[in-house]
Amino acid sequence: MFKNIQKYLLINYPLLWNTKVVPTTFILIVINLIFFFIGLEKGKLDFFENDNNYTYDDEAVVIFFSILVSILLLILWLVFYFKNNSFKSFYPKRTLSLFKEWSIVLFICLLISLFTSSYYYGKDVRMRSYFTEQEAKNRCEILSKASFFIEGSYSNNYNYNYNDYSEVAVAEEAKAAVTAADTAVAANDSIKFNGKRYSFYSLLNKNVNSYTFFDYDSDSIRKKTIKTWLVNQQKDSIKSIFKKYLAIAKEHNLKANIDENKWFDLVYDYPSFMNYREIGPSDVNYEYYENVNQKQDSINRYIKVIKGVKYEYYRYFVPEKSLNFNYNKISEAWVSPNMNFTSILIPFYFAIALSLLIFGFRVTSGRNWLIAVISLGVVSILLGIFSIIINSDYSFAIALILLTTFTFIYFFATISRKKSKNISGVILNALLWLFPCFFPLIYYVILEILKDLAQAGPSNYLQSEYYPAIQFMKDNGLIFGYLNIVFIIILMLFLSVKIKQWRGLAEG
Repeated sequence: MFKNIQKYLLINYPLLWNTKVVPTTFILIVINLIFFFIGLEKGKLDFFENDNNYTYDDEAVVIFFSILVSILLLILWLVFYFKNNSFKSFYPKRTLSLFKEWSIVLFICLLISLFTSSYYYGKDVRMRSYFTEQEAKNRCEILSKASFFIEGSYSNNYNYNYNDYSEVAVAEEAKAAVTAADTAVAANDSIKFNGKRYSFYSLLNKNVNSYTFFDYDSDSIRKKTIKTWLVNQQKDSIKSIFKKYLAIAKEHNLKANIDENKWFDLVYDYPSFMNYREIGPSDVNYEYYENVNQKQDSINRYIKVIKGVKYEYYRYFVPEKSLNFNYNKISEAWVSPNMNFTSILIPFYFAIALSLLIFGFRVTSGRNWLIAVISLGVVSILLGIFSIIINSDYSFAIALILLTTFTFIYFFATISRKKSKNISGVILNALLWLFPCFFPLIYYVILEILKDLAQAGPSNYLQSEYYPAIQFMKDNGLIFGYLNIVFIIILMLFLSVKIKQWRGLAEG
């Protein structure tokens, strides 16, 4: 099939035949789909898994093979692509033929660069396939509210010493010291809510688990809502959260040894909220089983000896670790997926860089190309050393901007003179490799200068007159990255015409 297609292209569309774009595109799309389906499989969630399951993550292996396959296919394609060069053979070519050829090279380079991205996109798609964004958000809110009543941290617990005690042990000691007569609680050992003081280790001071769906403010509002339910004795609201939480757990075949009523009875202690039982996030306390102490056997935990090894178990538990672990992944897949408008810029710019390296070799010669690589490397090292000596953050960027400007002027001056090429082949390669960085370097230099001016100004950085400009540049960095791609394409359209004119000059 491909042989017949290539014959047809040779007669009717020689540029498409020469670049081998049809068979190459078909092969690359198939391989990208393979990596996408691998990502779909790897994105499958095992809801029994939690952060204590040290399963082998073969993501690095997939990425390694994606890079290896990319390199092998690139070499194979270049072998066929470089067999014939109509440009160097002075075949008749139209004005925009070079730009079309570069566009095809860029397209193929982009497909070669997307193997890893296809894999990550497949993982994102699989994780988002479990629930719609709104459904996942609603479930995470339920899990977050319920986590308030499960073993966890207390708000603003700055004095906690992880080397000496477990957090639960500290809480148990504090609760044991509180009696019914303790009506006045010291301010430094208490929290204040709705005008009343409660012990620092009361249930009202518990934290909630956060998910990427929510920010700090929404978490704070959620905690306040739960506290209000507790102090206003809104028992049905609390039981409703427990019921929904356990329904989610049951849906994933995860086990808990309490129901919503038992859970409520264990944790609800109005009005002091101190006499509550500990609800474990799993059946085994994985954090302490190696050094478990028999004295820790209490109303909340018990010890089991299995084959001579002591294990600490929670008397009452829900599958919090497994639910939190997996729903965090789902939340990340919706809010901060692996493949988004920022991450997709990486394969785009890599493809542009690779296409320009190939294009430079295509329109000049191997000798000019190699000299340009060595010369640009040496110049970059010297400029880097100079920047270190003068101790400037952006002198290297300024030097590259000036170097890009020089290559641009020299190349067009060579064309306007209409004499010999001289070293313009080397300069052309340097120009092709440098100009995509021209505006990003200017962006970086302006941003650094504004930061220096802001720091040299008022002591309060946020009130500096330069801050709005700095914030504007930071907020629109992604847009600038895409605009720069548009600039590269437009300039390549212009350069390809000039390169065709340059090729007609005499060698010198």
